[in-house]
Amino acid sequence: MTPKQKSLFLENGWLYIPGALAKGVVQPVKAHVQNELKRLNIWSAGKTLSRKLKDVPVFQQTVKLGQLINYPKLNERLISKELYSGMCQLTSKRLSGQEGQLLISLPHQVDWSLDGLGWHRDISKFQLGGIPGVQAFVLLDNLSVKGGATLALAGSHRVKSQSQEKQAISALTGDGVSGSVKVDGIELSIIEMAGRTGDIYLMDMRLLHTPSINSTKNVRMMATSRYFAV
Repeated sequence: MTPKQKSLFLENGWLYIPGALAKGVVQPVKAHVQNELKRLNIWSAGKTLSRKLKDVPVFQQTVKLGQLINYPKLNERLISKELYSGMCQLTSKRLSGQEGQLLISLPHQVDWSLDGLGWHRDISKFQLGGIPGVQAFVLLDNLSVKGGATLALAGSHRVKSQSQEKQAISALTGDGVSGSVKVDGIELSIIEMAGRTGDIYLMDMRLLHTPSINSTKNVRMMATSRYFAV
C-alpha cells in the first residue's frame, strides 16, 4: 500500500482498489454461484424460479442465500498474500481472517431507496477505540449502481456519538449517495460498493454499513472476508 492509500483509509475508513483481482481468479467463484442458483432452482436464464425466496423480506434474502450457497476455502481463492500484507499495512497490525462469505441478492423488483436500511457494525462497542480489523468486499461480477451493493457511511469510524450518526444518515437519505454532511468537523458520505469484476473495497470495521436494494435485473454477486487485529 502506498502512503496515500493508507492516509485515505485512515481518513475515510475505506479504500477502493479497482482491478485488484484478475477475472481468472474470480470466475470460478462466479460460476459456482450461478451453478448453485440453478441447481437449487432459485435463478436461471435471468428469471427467479423460487416462489419462497420471492416472499422473503428484501434484506433477509441475502442471509438466506448465504446459508444455502458457499464456496470452500473462499479466502484462499480471493485474498492473496499481497492483499493480506496490504491490509496489515493499513492497520499497522497483524490480522487473522475469518472464513469468507458470499453476498448474493436477486433482483428485488422494488424501487431503489435509502429509506429503512439496516445500518450496523459487525463489532461490539468495546472495539471502537482503535482499528479492530479490515473487511474486504470483492466484486464477483460487474455491479452497477442500485444493484444491491453494500453501502458504507464513510467517516463514521471517527464519530463518537451514535445520535450524531443517526442524524447524519437521516440527512443523507434525502441527498443520496452524492451528498455529504459534516459532524464535529468530520465529513460523512455514503459510498456504494459498485464496480467491475475483480474490484475490491477495503473497509475499517468501525464503519457503519448496510445491504442495499437490488433494483436491477441482475443477481448481485459479492464476497466478503473479515480480518481482525490480533
